[in-house]
Amino acid sequence: MTSLLDLWTAYSGPIGALGAAGTGLMGWYGQMVRARMSSRRDHLEAGRQALDLVARAAERETKLDALVTSYMDRADAAQRQRIEDMSHVQDVYAAAIAARLMVYELDAAAGRPPRDFPPLPPYPIPADQEAAPDGAPTAGATDVDAAELRADSTHG
Repeated sequence: MTSLLDLWTAYSGPIGALGAAGTGLMGWYGQMVRARMSSRRDHLEAGRQALDLVARAAERETKLDALVTSYMDRADAAQRQRIEDMSHVQDVYAAAIAARLMVYELDAAAGRPPRDFPPLPPYPIPADQEAAPDGAPTAGATDVDAAELRADSTHG
């Protein structure tokens, strides 16, 4: 029988060469698998980052939609308030004209000369005078210093 030491010495050269070649192949294959896994990991990480960006954009869009809706509701409320205010201005304007007519009638009945009233601002307010440059609304007669004189008599 052959001893184990004889077998080892006889086959150690070719088996060692095959083992070294096998180890080299396994090392190369391992490196290739590691590179492929790294590539896939990078690809998955890039996909995860893209999904995070899409999620953040969707969240931002939801917030902006809520903000735009809020601003539109405020604008609608402001427009409704403006219409209501203009209705009140119309009522005050009509009352001012009626009061002037009553004063003219009372002056005529008492034999006094007609009174001069400052002119009322234009109504409805012209579109080009609706807001001052600073955003404050104007009434139209704020710059008048004296009453407007009329050539015709208002006492029939």
